[in-house]
Amino acid sequence: MTQLTSVTVRGVRWTYLSSAAGIAVQIPYSAAMARLLTPEDFGLMALAHLILRFAHNFAQGGLRSAVVQRPSLTDRDVRVVFTLALVVGTLSFSAIWLAAPYAAELVHGPAELTRVIRATALMLIFMALGAPANGLLGRGMRYRAIAVCDFCSFVVGYCVTGITSALLGAGVWSLVYGTLGWYGLQALLPYALVRHSVRPLFDLRAMRDVMRYGGKVSVNGFLEYLTDDFGKLAIGRYVGVAATGLYDRAALLASLPLLQIQQAASKVLLPAFSRIQHETSRLGTSHADCVSLTTLVLFPLWAVIGASSTQLVALLLGGQWGGSAALVPILGLASAVGLVAQFSGTLVEALGAVGGKVAIHLVQLVVVVAGTAVALFLGGGVHRLMVAVLVGYLVKQTLFHVWLNRLFPATRRLVAQAYAQAAALTALIWLALWTVQQALGDGCPVALILTAKLSVAGALLLGCVRYGSGLHGMRVARERGLLPRKLTRERLREAC
Repeated sequence: MTQLTSVTVRGVRWTYLSSAAGIAVQIPYSAAMARLLTPEDFGLMALAHLILRFAHNFAQGGLRSAVVQRPSLTDRDVRVVFTLALVVGTLSFSAIWLAAPYAAELVHGPAELTRVIRATALMLIFMALGAPANGLLGRGMRYRAIAVCDFCSFVVGYCVTGITSALLGAGVWSLVYGTLGWYGLQALLPYALVRHSVRPLFDLRAMRDVMRYGGKVSVNGFLEYLTDDFGKLAIGRYVGVAATGLYDRAALLASLPLLQIQQAASKVLLPAFSRIQHETSRLGTSHADCVSLTTLVLFPLWAVIGASSTQLVALLLGGQWGGSAALVPILGLASAVGLVAQFSGTLVEALGAVGGKVAIHLVQLVVVVAGTAVALFLGGGVHRLMVAVLVGYLVKQTLFHVWLNRLFPATRRLVAQAYAQAAALTALIWLALWTVQQALGDGCPVALILTAKLSVAGALLLGCVRYGSGLHGMRVARERGLLPRKLTRERLREAC
């Protein structure tokens, strides 16, 4: 195992540990907030985030990625990036402040939505100012520090602030305060570790050089925003605020573990891929390994969530969120497909080939917009809108794989094999959980049904870990040391 591989594996372990801890906190937090607030409160915040994501990527300006990906970086470059962050963050906040009333009218939101948008827009300044420090931590592969900062900012800034405010009767504003606390600490804690210079340096030539790459990353992020949230925009405008709240909680439940896994890995993979961006053979191998691992993790996990959606919604969110249960399976599948595509996008980003990524996102956007128009014309409601989003993700992932298969033709067989193996395992898990549901019947207590399903799914996944040496993704996990040896069959043989 090379030094880079060893550092990357340790980074994956730290980021996944942070993600697992975050999920352990997020689940009871979401359960508590679902009982303290109403669907209308979550709907308002979801619509506010929908508007803010319009400027989200421009606030960062691709600056974090630019800091990580640059072949060389000086203190002067860091000062330029920080100055650019200050300018871009301030402009983004000002633009959202002025546009808030018109944005609220666009989605047919109540008057309070304007105030919520304007207050939450402060996060754009926090995000921009924190981008250089976060980029420096990623560039230095200080994954333990990144994991600790992420976890502390989420728990203290978001969860503690949000629940305290909700208990005091702040309503939707508890979500606003939690969001601002979260992003504020995400900027402050990394800076406290790297202490880069905050003296402004206006160098237009250097700024253009940074934005040549970072700007393309921002455009990609903006297109991802449009494709990811176009369905939510349509729901907010044509169905209502309460329906948007139901959609938002369903999306959280469907994608929470999947998204945590993707975000954790992306923080590690971009710096690692950037270090070997000129070594084609190693990049090809890394591409095949990532596809094998991500499909083998994300799709079976989606099967567990989707097949248990009714029980998860009832126990975690409560009776008022029953309408979310039917949305979880399709949202989970769309999330899984989209997150696998994100890994392909990370590889392309590390190569610096951001222009092709823009083209793929444009195609996806056209598909989603056309599908949404058809869904609204047919009057199919939220479910048909989600199908349009899912089709868009499938098109995006297909285009990424066509491109990467041309770049790395030697990996085609392994990539196809990875999808086939993940699909087989996913179908097995879904069938097993459906059988459990049929055996216990609807009259059985919800908690007992969920416990039985999770036990069966856990047994199947444990068996896969111990005896799944024929799965390429499992072999990669073992070779890279991503699995505890006591869980593998090789460890059992040594013990004998």
